[in-house]
Amino acid sequence: MNNGTLFETVLASTVHDMKNSLSLLLGQLDSLTEKLQDDDESTLAISTLRYETSRVNLSLMQLLTLYKVDHGQFSVRKVEVEVIEFLEDCIASHEQLAKMKNIHLQMNCDDDLIWFFDPDLIGIAINNVIGNSIRYTKAKVCLTARVLQGQLNIEITDDGNGYPEEMLASPEDFINRISYRTGSTGLGLFFAAVVSENHQKDDLKGHIQLDNKAPQGGGRFQIYIP
Repeated sequence: MNNGTLFETVLASTVHDMKNSLSLLLGQLDSLTEKLQDDDESTLAISTLRYETSRVNLSLMQLLTLYKVDHGQFSVRKVEVEVIEFLEDCIASHEQLAKMKNIHLQMNCDDDLIWFFDPDLIGIAINNVIGNSIRYTKAKVCLTARVLQGQLNIEITDDGNGYPEEMLASPEDFINRISYRTGSTGLGLFFAAVVSENHQKDDLKGHIQLDNKAPQGGGRFQIYIP
């Protein structure tokens, strides 16, 4: 084993351990929130701490997944998913902070919409976008799921200032455009692009789209899953 391989192995192991520790911390923060739910100031502080901890945890999960992709250890686990329940679970983890920041989370999805995809991987991608939308929106974040052109389309829009120009690039360029300014947003978009592309059916391959054409005037993220 050369030094480069050894470093990558140690790094992957360290990221895994850090991810597990943060997951335990998130659980403790949830318990603390329940105990202090009548104290608005403490609840806001804990919600903010939980949000930032969750962001770090998501970044570590993304890095670990991308490591597996690069080393041929990656696989997609497709299962039948009730999309409305999937989106409700995604929103639930952000509701407390959104409420404390007076941000409205809206969802549009048919009750009977069912699709086959990996809920863990797609969940990481969606939660990352929701978290960033809450961070940069003014008052509203909207999730919409429907079938477009034979693929599941999940759209997340907000009423913020939109994505910076350097983020409005083709998916393969996201990794080259990650900087201190784009931060975890760039990593999250690259992760979403990789995960979506690994969802394939016949000749169709998943993909993401990014623009600033949200009805509310802000950014719009779309992921397509065949």
